[in-house]
Formats: sequence, C-alpha cells, structure tokens
Amino acid sequence: MTYQTMTFDELCFTTQLPAEIVFEIIEQGIVDPGGDLPENWAFDANMITLTKKACRLHRDLGIDWSGIALAISLIDELERVREENKQLRRRLKRFIAD
Repeated sequence: MTYQTMTFDELCFTTQLPAEIVFEIIEQGIVDPGGDLPENWAFDANMITLTKKACRLHRDLGIDWSGIALAISLIDELERVREENKQLRRRLKRFIAD
C-alpha cells in the first residue's frame, strides 16, 4: 500500500495557512514530517488533519502553540478511551440481561 504525501508548499496551500504558521506547528512537534531538510519534507493526509486541528485550537480556544501538542495528545487519548469504552459496553451487554 502506498501513501500519497505532499510537500511543504502543498501543505500550506491545502490548509490555506501561511508558511510561518506551518513552521511553528512543525517546530512545536505537533506535526513531524518525513525528511531531514525542509526542502525534503513529506506530509501525509493525517498531518493535514493535525495541522488544521492545531489551528482551530489556537484560533478558537486561544491555546498557545506549545500547549497544542499536549492538547491534541489528550484529545486523541480521550477518543481512544471512548472507543474502548464503547467496545467494552457492547461485550458486557452479552452478559447482562435487560
């Protein structure tokens, strides 16, 4: 299976963000592109989502860039725990009579 990636300029265009904002997101470790130099960076589809989510948190909630990585990590963990809880509830229903 191959994954399509995009360049830094394509990410900026796709997310409609200025390069300075995208650099800040990368610098804070919110998005970790493949490649060792900016001209070689490669971004996957998940990184587009993360970049947009980071900008929404910054804009809507006023979270500073350094706190956004933590906020995204906590949001992802919450989503994972909710999904696990949902699966466990389905399993439990088999053993509990209504």
